[in-house]
Amino acid sequence: MNFRKLYFGRIIKFQVIAWIGTVVNLGSLWLLHGNFHIPLAIAGACAIEIAIIHNFIWHYYLTWRGRVHHTKKDFFQRFLKYNLVTASIDALVNLGILWSLAHFLNVHYLFADILGMLPGPIFKFLSNEFIIFRKSKAPKK
Repeated sequence: MNFRKLYFGRIIKFQVIAWIGTVVNLGSLWLLHGNFHIPLAIAGACAIEIAIIHNFIWHYYLTWRGRVHHTKKDFFQRFLKYNLVTASIDALVNLGILWSLAHFLNVHYLFADILGMLPGPIFKFLSNEFIIFRKSKAPKK
């Protein structure tokens, strides 16, 4: 398989899952903050974590399925790495923008959340490709 086709397919899968994860995030935020009146920062963090779990499962079994070992140990080790890396990116970028726009500029929390999600995908794709699901090195002969 050629290099461009391989990366293009993976990027498309990554983006489709990310868009579905966006719906999961927004729905969770709307439910937690809009309906249950949980404080925005807590509801935002919970919504991010729910979307992280959703996205990881899809990436493990679809986007990078050829690079995983399909064992419980592999699943949970990668999940821990994925969660730490993705949550760090989302906490700094998404949650920071969400809270800042909603708190300081009075932007509606759902719109602020969408704006907070825009810058992260490139960092997330690269961290998945080269850290969490990196290709195993061929054994030395």
